[in-house]
Amino acid sequence: MSQEQIINEINHIPSDKLSELYNLIHYFRLGLLYEQQELNTKKAYPLRGVKIRYDDPFESFAVND
Repeated sequence: MSQEQIINEINHIPSDKLSELYNLIHYFRLGLLYEQQELNTKKAYPLRGVKIRYDDPFESFAVND
């Protein structure tokens, strides 16, 4: 779908409804922006939120090396 088609449809909307349409488009765009930021955060910190279990946290690791 092209921008021309969208603009053509907008031109057919009554002027008293344009503010409602603007709000819909604006908040939709903000939602997309938020989604993108969430994806970027997950890519930057892939282990965020992953639970880690320590079986013996005080065990010496040098013994295994």
